[in-house]
Amino acid sequence: MAKIIYKVLIADDEYWTREKLRTMIDWKQYNIEFLEPAVDGEDVLRKVKENTPDILITDINMPFMNGVDLIKILKEEYTDIIIFVISGYDNFDYVKSTLLAGAINYLLKPVTKIDLVNSLSKALEIISNKRQKEKKQEEQKNEILKASSFIQDRELSLLVEKEETAYSPTIMMNSKIDFAGCSLILIKIHNLKELMMQYHYDMNQLSYSIKKKIKDVTRYENLLIFNHIFRSNEFIIITELEESKLRIMANQILNYFKVYQETLISIVISEHSYSIESIHTAYIETITMLMTRKYMKNSVMILCEKDNSSIKSDVNNQMSEELENKLKNLLRTRNQSAVKKLIFETVGLRYCDINGWSFLEVKQTVKRVCNVFVDYISEEKSPRKIIDMENMIDLAIKTVENLVVENLCEVLEEMIDTITDLKVEAEIGSIRSVVKLCVKYIDNNFFEELTLTSLANKFNVESSYFSKIFRQEIGSNLMLYIAQKRIDKAKEYMIDSKINLTEIAFIVGYDDYTYFNRVFRKMTGVSPREYRNKLKKCQED
Repeated sequence: MAKIIYKVLIADDEYWTREKLRTMIDWKQYNIEFLEPAVDGEDVLRKVKENTPDILITDINMPFMNGVDLIKILKEEYTDIIIFVISGYDNFDYVKSTLLAGAINYLLKPVTKIDLVNSLSKALEIISNKRQKEKKQEEQKNEILKASSFIQDRELSLLVEKEETAYSPTIMMNSKIDFAGCSLILIKIHNLKELMMQYHYDMNQLSYSIKKKIKDVTRYENLLIFNHIFRSNEFIIITELEESKLRIMANQILNYFKVYQETLISIVISEHSYSIESIHTAYIETITMLMTRKYMKNSVMILCEKDNSSIKSDVNNQMSEELENKLKNLLRTRNQSAVKKLIFETVGLRYCDINGWSFLEVKQTVKRVCNVFVDYISEEKSPRKIIDMENMIDLAIKTVENLVVENLCEVLEEMIDTITDLKVEAEIGSIRSVVKLCVKYIDNNFFEELTLTSLANKFNVESSYFSKIFRQEIGSNLMLYIAQKRIDKAKEYMIDSKINLTEIAFIVGYDDYTYFNRVFRKMTGVSPREYRNKLKKCQED
């Protein structure tokens, strides 16, 4: 069904004229809603007030009100409405009076289809031009708001990253918050890529919109909200609200993300005891408490306790020294199935959510497993393989944040396949063509959330087998190929000095600038900022 974007109101005291105009053209086909016609001038004013039509087609002679007077009233109160008149009289004074009053056209009865279509075309052109102008003005306003939002994000993110400091950005001076005693609320979006497509990979638009939504949902104007520019999936609120109100506000935000965004988030609320000079400490407190949440696909709210000293002692060591040694021996024998069984079943990573592991327990276990992988690869003394493994480890640690066990196990399985490097006999004809299609798809969609499983499903192949063949044909692990493509694209975007580095990271598919910075440095040997500076110097020379 076509989307209605225009509304037309017909006004005539003759029934047959109204019905003829109703059926003369298929209004819906042109995205026009034909409102129930008006029978006189007073009826016109009532229906205009109720329905706010874009176009009015009115007879010049109707009961209760002269057509010219009607047009004058409408043009004073409803300046945007487009009016043209129809009449059985061709008297020049009538024509002159209606045009001076504000009508755009004068049609004589009987109105033909051509007359009606031409008049509508003229009216719609006027409306379209006006809306385009308004849209452009709105877009310019939106760009200013996004720029203002980014300045705030940057300044406050730098403040959060600094340890105890007396410096506070001037942007905060106009706030009504009493910073002598305030709380910090951390909102962690566990998979920001789910939202990225909604905002067409425009990081500033996403950041501005999410902050605005939070304010709209909570209905608290005096909230200082900013997006952490180094970790784009973190939004931070600073407020002086008391604990009971903080809980209500947090539940409102949880509900919004659950119902309207269908996105997993964690909300951590610090103690109400911080000043703006020590906001870094409050941030660290919330990050520490975030680690205690259960590793499950659900959104949670966590309140920081006065004594957090017991957190580390409560964490179980899921990967013992004995299991680490056993894993090393299995890797040396390249026993792929036994390696997977040890990690996913004996250690229990595949069932970490069912068994109630904390976020920190999963993160530490994955790090210990990855350390064993690095030690094993290091024995081959191949710098290229060590760098590739470090990149895959970064991806695994990043995947932990998504709270999806299946995705985490998939990344670890691919790492195991790469390490054990078992050669397989490929079905040469078909599988090579699938790999080529996959490479082409990655090259065109590098910014999307690409996983081994999603790509294998897309091309109807078994994921583990596909991973091995891809590595044989391309000479690179699938996830490393995607990372390299993203870094190559980032280099291209860096040529344009108008795009900031954080935005480039977002555009090429990274929702965390720190992670992007780490991957870029490992693949190029320099940081994104150093690379851009060298690029700028070359351009100047």
